[in-house]
Amino acid sequence: MKKLLMLAAIVLAYVEIGTSQNRPAPTYHAPAPTYHAPAQHAAPRQSAPRQSAPRQSTPRQNQPRTNNSRPSNTQRNADRDQRNAQRNADRDKRNADRNQRNADRNAAKAHANSIKQQNKAVRARNKQLHSENKAARGAFRNGRFNARYWGAHFGRAHLFGFCGGGRFWIGSPYASPFWFDGVEFAFGPGAFWPGAWGRCDEFYVDYIDGVGYALVDQAYADVSLPLAVDIDAQPMDEPDQQ
Repeated sequence: MKKLLMLAAIVLAYVEIGTSQNRPAPTYHAPAPTYHAPAQHAAPRQSAPRQSAPRQSTPRQNQPRTNNSRPSNTQRNADRDQRNAQRNADRDKRNADRNQRNADRNAAKAHANSIKQQNKAVRARNKQLHSENKAARGAFRNGRFNARYWGAHFGRAHLFGFCGGGRFWIGSPYASPFWFDGVEFAFGPGAFWPGAWGRCDEFYVDYIDGVGYALVDQAYADVSLPLAVDIDAQPMDEPDQQ
């Protein structure tokens, strides 16, 4: 039974195939074009003219434009030269002020260094004077200096002058007392500086029998000025410079 059904299906299939081959091929018909009328557009709306208030003009716009509204090249150059000159003058003034400050500072420093050196020399002289005074007091006995100290500081071999009066005199020049070699000498009673003696003459301290110590001018050896020795006197220090 199954075989019969299969055979019938095959036969029907062949019949269908043959029938389809004998049919005429379908004809293609292009669709007819469709006309569409143009769309009707409304006329454009006429807008009313815009009413606007007149623009307010500024004072600058009211002023007529002239050729002198901008500075000329000559004026600009003059202004630039003036600015440059002022700038150079200011710079020169600053430089001058700086140089003056530097000069003042250097002068003050040089003055301070000079005072420092002078005070150093003053202290050295004061120290030397105290040292000489100490040595002189140690060598003075019974109203006289010992032979060793005398030979090292006094006599014809040790000339000096009073040209540097500030180094010797306590009071005014040619007035008693004065200092020499750490010893204070004073003129004897009633003795005054001889008028013939010069301040820069060469002097020495001598010891004359019957007179004692005396100041002698080498140029006038026949004239002597009696001296008194104050061995207990302490030297006065020179003050520092300010």
